[in-house]
Amino acid sequence: MRRAAIDVGTHSVRLLVADVDGGTVRPVLRRLEVTRLGESVDRTRVLLPQAIGRTVRAVREFWRAAQEAGAGDVVVVGTSAVREAQNRSTLLRDLLPLRLRVLTGQEEAELAYLGVRAGLPGLDDPVLVVDVGGGSTELVRGRKDRVEHKVSLPVGSVRLSERYLHTDPPVEVEVQAARREVAEWVRPHREALRGVQTAVGVGGTATSLAAVDLSLEPYDPDRVHGHRLSAERVRALAWGLCRMPVGLRRTVPGLLPERADVICGGALVLHTAVALLQLRELVVSESDLLWGVVLHL
Repeated sequence: MRRAAIDVGTHSVRLLVADVDGGTVRPVLRRLEVTRLGESVDRTRVLLPQAIGRTVRAVREFWRAAQEAGAGDVVVVGTSAVREAQNRSTLLRDLLPLRLRVLTGQEEAELAYLGVRAGLPGLDDPVLVVDVGGGSTELVRGRKDRVEHKVSLPVGSVRLSERYLHTDPPVEVEVQAARREVAEWVRPHREALRGVQTAVGVGGTATSLAAVDLSLEPYDPDRVHGHRLSAERVRALAWGLCRMPVGLRRTVPGLLPERADVICGGALVLHTAVALLQLRELVVSESDLLWGVVLHL
């Protein structure tokens, strides 16, 4: 069956059209558009009218693309920014007759984990999935299709950038303040999440770091999928990108220019989580929340 999923995220809207056969997913079409729905939501808890407009246009365009690609079912889900916004009913109304399902943090975590297991079936258990998004980060430990511990933390690339990283490039005190915030959220879950055989990084931050590490131009999801980043390489990429001004980041091979102003925040989340959980390396995965949605929703 050909299915489609649209993820309305804090930073971007993403589309996956895929042929699904049992637990196997074969991607047919992938699209991404940066709409920054979560702009200022961390501070105001309100979706801006212009951000809603950008997002609605992208969702409708992706819906049409999914229909033209022959998808029988199209599911639209919303994550962190939609969850937190006091005026999310405006977005839901403007999308009608399309229906948007707002995922809880726990649902988002579990679907991301199930998506990873579908796309990387040979992983050694137990597996930890680290999903750094624009507004939240999901940490999920499990064995095969069974989730043992899952948590959604309110730290992400957009949220951290807006909250702490105000200088271009960020100064040391801003970077350390951002890392302290991430550590405070991760630390209570450290014992439940440590000691895994395999750690997998998903989401735009992880795939961007892999693409930068590979100097990919243009972006190639097949080369990103399964790429391994050592803990030291995650640290080096995070610090290297954070020391660059935004204008220079926009020229880095492998980095989407629209992600240049928030990649430092996302990289700091990923680096801090990897360090605190004492992970040796990350396997980067293109299979993620969208795969979980087309399989299970």
